[in-house]
Amino acid sequence: MIRFFRSLFPSRWVVLVLLFLLIRLPLLIFGLPATLSELHHVLLGERLHAGFTLYQDVYDTTAPLSAAVYWFLDMVAPRSYLMHRLLATFLIGYQAFLLNYVFNRNQVHPYRSYVPALLYMLFGSIFFELDVLSPLLLGHTFVILAVYSLTAISKEAANARRLFKAGFMLGLAALCYLPFVWFLFLGFFAIIYFASGAFRSTLLMLTGFVFPFTVVLTYFLYQNSLGPFLEQGLTWSWQFSFDFGLPMAQVMTVAALPLGILVLSFLSLPLVTLGPNYQARFLQIMLIWTIVVVLVLLNGHDASAKGLVLLLPLISYFGIFLFSWWGSRLWIAELLFLVVVAAVVAVRYNPLGLVYPALRLQPELVQVREAPKYQQVKGQQLLVLGPDLNYYQNNSMGSPYLRWDLAKPYFGRLSHYDALFTILQDLRQNPPAYIIDQQSLMPELQYKLPLVFQRYEKVENGPIYRRVR
Repeated sequence: MIRFFRSLFPSRWVVLVLLFLLIRLPLLIFGLPATLSELHHVLLGERLHAGFTLYQDVYDTTAPLSAAVYWFLDMVAPRSYLMHRLLATFLIGYQAFLLNYVFNRNQVHPYRSYVPALLYMLFGSIFFELDVLSPLLLGHTFVILAVYSLTAISKEAANARRLFKAGFMLGLAALCYLPFVWFLFLGFFAIIYFASGAFRSTLLMLTGFVFPFTVVLTYFLYQNSLGPFLEQGLTWSWQFSFDFGLPMAQVMTVAALPLGILVLSFLSLPLVTLGPNYQARFLQIMLIWTIVVVLVLLNGHDASAKGLVLLLPLISYFGIFLFSWWGSRLWIAELLFLVVVAAVVAVRYNPLGLVYPALRLQPELVQVREAPKYQQVKGQQLLVLGPDLNYYQNNSMGSPYLRWDLAKPYFGRLSHYDALFTILQDLRQNPPAYIIDQQSLMPELQYKLPLVFQRYEKVENGPIYRRVR
C-alpha cells in the first residue's frame, strides 16, 4: 500500500479519498453516539442563534471564531451532530491534502508522494473523539494555511502579501483556539530561515496576526461585552488547568500508537539522507513545530484525545522517513503499515466490543448517556446547577450558565452580595422552565433570592424543580 501511494498519479488521491471515507463514514453515520463536547458545541450554537451574546449572555470560554462556526451550523441545521461530524471529516481531509501539497511543492522529502496525506488521514481517524468539530480542529486548519503561506515565501523571497496572510491565518487560528498563539514562534523561525529582511517580515506577520483580534475587540466593544470577552475569552485560557474527558491513562493509551510511530520515525532520521540544503532547513522547522505542539498541549485546557490533531502534521512529515529507509526490503515497511492500519481500525471500531475492555478504555465517560433520569424533562429550557450536561440532550439552555466551572464563582458564593446580585440579574427577566439541582442549592437560593427561586417547586424526590408561576 505504501508503494502504491508513493506515486503522484491522479488515481492515487482518488483511492486515498475513498479509503479515508471508508474508514471514517460508517461510524459517523450509523454507530457513533454524541459526545459531551458535541452537546456543548450544539448548545452554544443554539443559544447564540437565539440572539444571545457570547461571554455576556452565555458564560463560556470557547474562542469567538469557533463559537461563530457553531452559531452558523445551528442556523443551517439545528442540533445536527451529523453536520458537525461531516465538517470535521472535511477539515481533516483538507488539512491532509494541503499539508501534502506543501511538502511536495517544497520537496522536503526524498521523493514526492501521497504518503503524508495517507498518514494524516489514517491517524486522524484513530479515535471517535477526532470526529468532533472541536475548536482545536478548526484552529488547526488556519495553522496549516499559515504554514502554506510561510513556505511559499521561501520560493518567492520577501513577499509582503504572503507574510501578512500568514500572520492573519495565525490570528484566525488563535481566535478559534487561543493557545495557537504559540505558533507565532514557528512563524518567526520560518521567517529567519526562509525570508529576507527578517525584522520587516516579522512586523508584517505580526500586523496580520493583530488585525483579526482588532476586529473582534471592536465587535465586543460595540456589544458592551468587552470586559466579559477579556475575562472569559482571553484571560481564562492562561490559567493552565486541565479538563480530562477521559482519565490521563486512557488518553495515553489512545495516543500510544501515533506516539510510537512518531518515536520510531525520529529514530529513523539518521538512516535517511536529506537532499538539498532546503530539506535540512525544513527539518529544523518541523523540530521547532514539535516544541510548539508541546507548548500548545501544556497551555490547552481540553486534555482529551482530541489533542492528537496536533500530532498529525508531525506524523505526516517524520513518518515518511520511517517507511523510506528499508531499500530493497520494502516489504517490511508494507507489513508494518498494514499492522498500523489494522490497529487504527481496531481502536476506531472496537470489533465485537473486545478492544476497549482490553485497553481499559471507557468511552462512555465522554459520550452522552441516555439514562432514564435524563429523559424526565424534554423540550424545555433548563438551568443545570452542576457539571452534568446530559440533562440538556433533549432540552435547551434557559440561562447564561453553560459551564459549571464558570457558574460556580456565583453559586458557590451565596453568602456574598455581588454573587447573589449577578444571579438575580441573569435570571429575573427570563427564568428557565426547570432547574436541575445537582448541588442541593435550591433551599438556600429560595431563601436568599425568593423573587426568582420561590417560583419553583420540587418534582417528586429528585433534583428537578419546575417553575409554577
